[in-house]
Amino acid sequence: MIRASELVTVFVDADNTLWDTDRVFASTQLRLLHDVEESLGLTWPDEDRLQFVRAADQELASLHHDGLRYPPALLVRALSLALDGMDPVRAAKIALHGSEPAKIYADQEGVILNRYFQSLKALPQLKKGVADGLRQMKELNWNILMITESAVTRARETADALSISQFFDRVLEGRKRPELYQRILKLVGSPSNAYMIGDQIDRDIAPAKQAGLKTIYFPGGFKPRWHDEEASPPPDFVISDFREAVQIIRLEHAC
Repeated sequence: MIRASELVTVFVDADNTLWDTDRVFASTQLRLLHDVEESLGLTWPDEDRLQFVRAADQELASLHHDGLRYPPALLVRALSLALDGMDPVRAAKIALHGSEPAKIYADQEGVILNRYFQSLKALPQLKKGVADGLRQMKELNWNILMITESAVTRARETADALSISQFFDRVLEGRKRPELYQRILKLVGSPSNAYMIGDQIDRDIAPAKQAGLKTIYFPGGFKPRWHDEEASPPPDFVISDFREAVQIIRLEHAC
């Protein structure tokens, strides 16, 4: 039994922890490749089309100052060069620096990008056990805080559409740094009773551990190529179903 003075606070990452954003991105990137192929009259022959796109995507993200938030027009230009015979990694570098003329006309690129942004609006699916797990946490009167590095309005809209917004006490937007967790915990409880559930070791787990939280790793389907899990602090727990987090926390506080 958890006493009132030991109320639990659970921070939960949004994208790829609560819902499967990666599946939406994968579908969107494949649609982008199809549109670039049609514009150029070329086709990528290899079966693993997503790997082809992500070779350029990951190179752009590793070089651009905004990381994975680089302008998608760069991916259109990189793919157009790669479809014309250039190695995707080299194509990404050239697209970033603009050292070769574009293969696609500006009006065609605009149409492709409009379709890209529309495709990104597709509603993702909840990850395994999320709805039941959140419901159980709420019934236990735990503080449940969604934390996202994306726009908080978009996170709220997605949670509303997936019928899980009622489970959260707050939705927070910000870079996941130790200071952010520590600042919030001053308002809601002590780090000894605080947990972070996330899908990325470096961006979710590591800063939460530095802030004194127990960490629960819920792996997503996509890992950036530059991420070295062995170089990051290991999580306290690993789960494959969100409901497992409830059992872990209850056992931690069992008397």
